[in-house]
Amino acid sequence: MLRKLFSLSGAIVLSLILLCNSAFASSDAALQAASWTPYPETLSQFDYSGDKLKQHWPELTKATFIDYPSADNLKKEALQYPKLMEYAQQQAQRSDAHPALKAAAADNFEPLASEVQNIWRLHFQGDFEQAYKLGQKLGPAGLIPALYSRLMHTALIESDEAKRLAAYREISVLSEELLPLAPDHTFSLFGLAYAHARELELLSTSAAASTDYLSKTRDMLEQLQQRYPERALYPAMLGGLHAGVVERVGSFIGNMTYGSSESGALEEFSRALELESAVPVILNEYATALARIDADDFAKEITQALTLCSQLPVYSAEEALNRQACQNKLSLLLASD
Repeated sequence: MLRKLFSLSGAIVLSLILLCNSAFASSDAALQAASWTPYPETLSQFDYSGDKLKQHWPELTKATFIDYPSADNLKKEALQYPKLMEYAQQQAQRSDAHPALKAAAADNFEPLASEVQNIWRLHFQGDFEQAYKLGQKLGPAGLIPALYSRLMHTALIESDEAKRLAAYREISVLSEELLPLAPDHTFSLFGLAYAHARELELLSTSAAASTDYLSKTRDMLEQLQQRYPERALYPAMLGGLHAGVVERVGSFIGNMTYGSSESGALEEFSRALELESAVPVILNEYATALARIDADDFAKEITQALTLCSQLPVYSAEEALNRQACQNKLSLLLASD
């Protein structure tokens, strides 16, 4: 019964640019055509206008560890990923290019930083659609947070399963075309891993097994965890991935075939919770994973995680949606007793 409640350079650069432009055009048209369910007015409302965004940045990025998009940080990233910068410069030459993108191509990153900060303002305030639309105009520096905003909207607000699956697939296409320009870009890797993981949840067991998403997602999360062992989100996502396999095929077959087991999932969440236990997304993922493994055996732990999650303060629309998910699951769980 409880389980049912939780089932919820040169030629190379040019060719990559052409691939990206093609993917962006086709996928953007599909995403723009989709209707966006708004962030609920009944949930906490947030204002990160002006200096408030920078003042609250540590709280807002407690789980993701995203660097504040200052002009210096954006320029540093452009120098770190020259292919990404070359692609942005190609976009800046278009007649309809955003002025901030043109300024960055001329080595003035201040206007671009201001606009990317606006993307994050919109995202944290729950204006996911506007965040996505703005990000689409700002080259890679805007596209990366735009795709993340679309991911969170899809995972936390969109209820139509077909729309969710389509969105995850479209976001994956965009991410996979962008990554060759910056192969070790941390946030892009995480975004792709997240999209693949969520898509796997929506596929049938046979359809999921026919893709290479499970191994690719596991490898990306393990790579990120090795690079940043102090970040809780990566082991939490990896633990959830293992739990999803165990739910479908059991711990023994899961371990033998896919390297996923109950003990492996619990170990990853133990690591995540030791690093961070006061962020709604971590507790929400933990409770969901426990329910997938065995909702009856872990009923006490699920109740404790959801209760704690439901009582946490929230600093953004994303966190408020995760807390609401915990509250809804807790209500259903208590009603089923």
